Amino acid sequence: MKSILVPVDFSDVTLKVVKAAVYLAKPFQSHITLMHVEWTEPAPEIIDFGAGPNLVPPPLRLEPEVTEARKKQLGELEELVTSVGLTSTTIELQGPPVEEILAQAESARVDLIVIGSHHHGALYHLFEGGVTEGILRRARCPVLIVPQTAASTDDAL
Repeated sequence: MKSILVPVDFSDVTLKVVKAAVYLAKPFQSHITLMHVEWTEPAPEIIDFGAGPNLVPPPLRLEPEVTEARKKQLGELEELVTSVGLTSTTIELQGPPVEEILAQAESARVDLIVIGSHHHGALYHLFEGGVTEGILRRARCPVLIVPQTAASTDDAL
């Protein structure tokens, strides 16, 4: 196992997900890629009745404070990974998380995706689905799901 993709959303399960990935990566000296995808709703398209393209998507923008906070959080997670002697990179993207995560997994040819699970109710999954569920159904590599209530891996580090 040479590379592990770890999508993070900075929720309560994020630290457990990163620690689980580190635990799995240590024996193989695997490279860990920490990835955050900022969910962006599909923007309404602007219809132009003049010459040129008919549909123009508006640009996607995030607040600078949010972007800087996410970079800092990713940096702290990367320090956790490198502090145990593993190599790591970080990626920040915008778009639909499932699509972005799967595209990264394919392009980087990762050996494993380690992702967290949130315990949403049945109605949520019926109407919204979930990122973890989407990854699990469509990934072409193994996927490890770390539940929010999983036992801590603090002792393993």
